[in-house]
Amino acid sequence: MVKVFEIYAAGKTRTVSVEYKRIKNMWMRMGDNGSLRISCSRYVSDAQIREFILSREKWILKAEAGAQRKEDICSYGADGADAMWLGKRLPVHCVRSASDYLSIDENGLTYHLRNDTDENRRRVFYNEASKRLLEMIRERRGANDRDICMANRKPLPKITIKFMTSRWGSCTPAKAHISISCRLIHFPPVCLDYVMVHEYVHMLEGSHSKRFWNLVEYYMPGYRAAEKLLKQ
Repeated sequence: MVKVFEIYAAGKTRTVSVEYKRIKNMWMRMGDNGSLRISCSRYVSDAQIREFILSREKWILKAEAGAQRKEDICSYGADGADAMWLGKRLPVHCVRSASDYLSIDENGLTYHLRNDTDENRRRVFYNEASKRLLEMIRERRGANDRDICMANRKPLPKITIKFMTSRWGSCTPAKAHISISCRLIHFPPVCLDYVMVHEYVHMLEGSHSKRFWNLVEYYMPGYRAAEKLLKQ
């Protein structure tokens, strides 16, 4: 069951989606455009939910600022902005073309488009990003396959690229399937290395337990630096 309402919190009116689950504690996440997502027991009253939100206005403002920084970093060159490609800020050009594609060189990033719209830029950018990330994954996965999966008698995962905004990767161990966000193209390659190790370790440990983080550090001792880049 999901309930939706509005509340004025942290300086503006926000849409709140409440999902009732079999849990003891109440949790809050920041959604798109400053909306809020609440998970709680069905025994929690509307008044308690509102009180919970208003008691965490500082957290809301901090989360909103972080989301804005993330959007600034994850730029594909809309509205005259530069684009971020593998941790480098590149000037963006656009030329009319008979077909839609993206080219990248030392002079920057060039859209070749039949019709220059924000929607087309976004589509072409992330199509190219997905191809590049798949190439990088093929180049990098050998050590993870060998040291994490084969060494622990786990199946080698199928890895696919998806557009995800709330996470950088996901793993379904039962299906031996890992998904990687195409938005990782905006960050230095070490961030892809970290997300791959993170999701591969989920093949061994499903939760983010102490054992999980010990394994991540074992397979990638410098993972915290990459994690920090993704959280900036």
